[in-house]
Amino acid sequence: MMVILAVALLITLSVTPWVRRFAVAMGALDRPNRRKIHRQPIPRLGGVAVLAGWAGALAFGMGVAGVEGTPGPLVPMMALGVLVVLFGAWDDWSDLPGRGKLAAQILIASLVFLLGIRIDRITNPFGGVLLFPEPLSYAVTVFWVIGMMNAVNLIDGLDGLACGIAAITAGGLMAAGLFVRSDTSVVVLAALAGACLGFLRYNFHPATIFLGDSGSQFLGFVLAMTPLLDNQYKSATVVALLLPLTALSLPIFDTALAFVRRLRKRRSIFRADKAHLHHRLLKLGLSQRQVVAAFYLGSLYLSVLAFLFVLIPERYAVILLGLLALGLMMGIQTLRFVEYKFLQSTRARLRRLRV
Repeated sequence: MMVILAVALLITLSVTPWVRRFAVAMGALDRPNRRKIHRQPIPRLGGVAVLAGWAGALAFGMGVAGVEGTPGPLVPMMALGVLVVLFGAWDDWSDLPGRGKLAAQILIASLVFLLGIRIDRITNPFGGVLLFPEPLSYAVTVFWVIGMMNAVNLIDGLDGLACGIAAITAGGLMAAGLFVRSDTSVVVLAALAGACLGFLRYNFHPATIFLGDSGSQFLGFVLAMTPLLDNQYKSATVVALLLPLTALSLPIFDTALAFVRRLRKRRSIFRADKAHLHHRLLKLGLSQRQVVAAFYLGSLYLSVLAFLFVLIPERYAVILLGLLALGLMMGIQTLRFVEYKFLQSTRARLRRLRV
């Protein structure tokens, strides 16, 4: 697997400068505004470089290295990955409206279902298997794919944040896959981890190229698809879905907060704001690198926690997930308290200056 990771890393390292020059020539630039952190236009289309490294490593693994596993689901997955990046690149170049992005995501998720890669059952932690009727299977599969794509997409607000979280998550899920002998998933995750690490060379602060929607949605797509590939996973669907759900709980929780926040303010759910968790930490005085490092550590901890799901009986998995949700809720309340104290302190300093 380390060979696959290394090939993906080297391809992405080599391709990214070419993609960056192409993005500049095409005018696919992320321009500064009041919501953005950067102060000068930065080329996007980073997803093209990540896709090249990931797909190139998978092709190498299947054709040259003779990696064991089932190549069957990898071919349609690679084709859908290209489609995700193409839609994302279109958005990076022309800034599609939110509804246009959602329509593209629904189309991609529907194709996933039609290709037979779907969530059609769930194991009961207390015994037995619940089979989904086809309409419910379609709805759950589409919701899963779209949710994961948007979770990674919305966390992509600082240099190296989404790409680093995806690399850490892929590493944790790869360890779990090795433990349960999920060969196909391990190959996919090794290629993703290598591509992300290669891209971080240019994406870490100060970034010279951004993932763009082409990259962030692609990362979410691959992480959503991975637990649906192998029969070893499908025999325990609760655990299969809990692994990425737990490892990515920070961006998923941030996405849920953004959704609720926009509904409460009666704003469009597609309207971007500057109230994500990473923005709030920046307002408390942390630097970009400090915020990213905090998210990396959090993701590493959650990836280790996700690995526990393959070690414990399924009936305890739901309890562990409940404790995780409680911990996240306590964390957000602590952040609100710190923000309140910081605001009070700032106001007190301003009053003293005026006197």
